[in-house]
Amino acid sequence: MKEDKLTTLIGFLLGAMALMSFSVGRVIMGGIFALFTYVVFHNRGKGNINERSIYENEVKSDLTIQELYDKFKDMNTPFGKPWLAEHENVPGEIIVFGPNTLKDSIIISKQKGKINIKHTLRVDYIKRKPEDEYRFGNLMDIEGVEVTPEKYSIFASYKLIAVTMLRHLREMIEKMTATEDVQTPAELDIFDFYYHNAHNGWFFDAEGRKVLKVENSFIPFMSKVSDVDGNVMAEVIPHGFDPKGRAKDSAGYELMAEGEHYAEINKGSHKGRDYLSLDTPSGKFEITSFPACRRANVGCNYTITLDGKLKAVIGGSSRLIFDGLGRQQNDVILSFDDNYLVMYAIIEVLIMTINKRYLK
Repeated sequence: MKEDKLTTLIGFLLGAMALMSFSVGRVIMGGIFALFTYVVFHNRGKGNINERSIYENEVKSDLTIQELYDKFKDMNTPFGKPWLAEHENVPGEIIVFGPNTLKDSIIISKQKGKINIKHTLRVDYIKRKPEDEYRFGNLMDIEGVEVTPEKYSIFASYKLIAVTMLRHLREMIEKMTATEDVQTPAELDIFDFYYHNAHNGWFFDAEGRKVLKVENSFIPFMSKVSDVDGNVMAEVIPHGFDPKGRAKDSAGYELMAEGEHYAEINKGSHKGRDYLSLDTPSGKFEITSFPACRRANVGCNYTITLDGKLKAVIGGSSRLIFDGLGRQQNDVILSFDDNYLVMYAIIEVLIMTINKRYLK
């Protein structure tokens, strides 16, 4: 909530500076401040807090914390099963998921008739009983740790899954508030982890094993995924190019699977977000962007759904600096169903390829 209020204050201050600049005839300066004001409020979002923040959501509900805990207590998540604690800044009990070794936690509290769900890294504010102290025994201090693609990707994956899980918890609580007939899943957002760094051309799993070979460039256009033996599994072919040889999004793309036509890829926007859609023999894949996760410096983020069911999350960072490698593009893939791993990989590589037009 404090972060949301601070962003709002910054936006209003920038807007005021824009008006002051216009009033004294400094049109260019006023235009710059006006642009910054638009960017702040655009990224902040409109409407209620659920539309403004990926780190904090709320639900108006009559449910108590104990009632929610009873529903969630046996549900396994990437941060383990929930437990009850207190918080220095929140009255009453809270539900805690976590923390993990990177200090990621999701806490659920209730104030003034609203259930608040929040991702936090400030674990010192969580007041726990002595028997729960073990949960805080393996916290990692990441200051001074060597920044490698593998270590960074693990760090980013938990920031991404936290904001994904937060939204899913909110949706579950909304349904529970509307009706008592809600089946709590045994597992929520348990994922398999993969990453791809531009310097090596491989799609790795959590154990650091090479899973798929990646080839991509923007001019000439190439976006290709092969198995470890070099057999091409999937490839994207643009339908049109501009006079400079750059692929035209408006012309669309064709997805080839093992040399055969598999689907058309249509690129556009949906509710103001970048959007891709593919009608395939397996069903309709939809790829939709979501706001930047600044806590992990991943700004090119997408969900992948199949017939409306979430299958994967991609988090992309275009120009990170890694120790010994310099600036590199790096993507994290959270898979909830490995049956479509090649699809996730080719979509991730296509997005990485298209984004090369913006990189110097």
